[in-house]
Amino acid sequence: MAKEKPLFTAKQELKSDQDFELARMHKEPVEAFQDRMRMRPISTIKSYNDHSVQIADGTTIVRGSSSFFTLSEEDRLKYTTSE
Repeated sequence: MAKEKPLFTAKQELKSDQDFELARMHKEPVEAFQDRMRMRPISTIKSYNDHSVQIADGTTIVRGSSSFFTLSEEDRLKYTTSE
């Protein structure tokens, strides 16, 4: 049986609305950074619009001044085993 291709690569930056929608639909864990500083713990996206992203804990983060990334392979392993 062929292994299914992942939706996102490790440490992929989410830029387009399509990226945010796929991450939201599939509950992809993401990290939010501003100037190389992580703003919140690893979380999933609850909602988004052109200007902001709301993560699962209710925090709203401005898209224009922040960067959103999927997890590295190492972080993904830690995240999935800690749940």
